[in-house]
Amino acid sequence: MKRIREISEQIRENINQFLEAADDAEVSLDKAIVDMKERLAEAKELVATAIADEQRLKCAYQEAIGTAKVWGEKADAALQNRDIARAGEARQRKQQHLNVAEGYERQIVAQEAVVASLKTALHQFYQQFQNAAVQAETLSHRRKQAEARTELHKLIAAAENTISTSFEQAKQKLKAIEEKAEVWENQNRPDVSKVEKNVSDSNLDQTLAELKSDVLGNDD
Repeated sequence: MKRIREISEQIRENINQFLEAADDAEVSLDKAIVDMKERLAEAKELVATAIADEQRLKCAYQEAIGTAKVWGEKADAALQNRDIARAGEARQRKQQHLNVAEGYERQIVAQEAVVASLKTALHQFYQQFQNAAVQAETLSHRRKQAEARTELHKLIAAAENTISTSFEQAKQKLKAIEEKAEVWENQNRPDVSKVEKNVSDSNLDQTLAELKSDVLGNDD
């Protein structure tokens, strides 16, 4: 009984430990569950041993009762044969075995109480184990979900950063190209004042030529 109580306390301690440390990446919930399975198996063996002891006591009790019955029959037979001495001896042997059987009966009652208590404790252990296994599975799924969400948002952030950087680089390149184009445009743009002067000079020469033609007449 003391041993199974120790196992119960250890199981409770294991449950508390892995629940408190669930957020620690170093902690393996699977290992905690395996450890609890081992302790549960040990508890089952203790209960099985107690049940086997109960059955042995019952067998011993039945054997003592059977032997006492045999000696009782011998005592009756001796009385029929008027063998008082043998009958008395047989009665003593019968009583001895009845006393032994009575001792076994007391032990059986005590052992039945122990087995019932152990079965109840084992059932509680099993319920604790099931609850712990469910919680461990839930925590494991939550951790995987959190890790997946983290990785997804990391990828999104990296993609957004790459896109932002690429756009910025494209803008800088475009700005440089536009500045270069403007430089070439400025270099190749004609001087308006010179063009206007050339046009004005050309018009003046044409006017003088026409006047001369009118005054002097056309040589042709």
